Amino acid sequence: MKPFLIAAGLALLASGAVAQTTTTVTTTTIEEPQVDSIRTYVTRERTTSVAAPDGFDVIVGAPLPEPVPLYKLPEDVGVPAYQYTVIDGHTVLVDENRNIVQIID
Repeated sequence: MKPFLIAAGLALLASGAVAQTTTTVTTTTIEEPQVDSIRTYVTRERTTSVAAPDGFDVIVGAPLPEPVPLYKLPEDVGVPAYQYTVIDGHTVLVDENRNIVQIID
């Protein structure tokens, strides 16, 4: 019985190494005509800037915390796949998973 338990324990430990996941960050660059359109739209809408949550760094690839509000961009801006918010005065584009894809100054 002991050899069986030892073998089962070793198999369980080995399966933990196989179950590891890898995270990949995809960088997206919005071209200048769309950046200008986004700036114009956000300025026209007078979107309120919020402070970055404590301990959160606004960097590309980071998931945006839930309390930060998101806003839709109109189709004529040219990037319908993204939403935006304004954090500490910077327009931040996020994907459907709330991951930051670009920061527009």
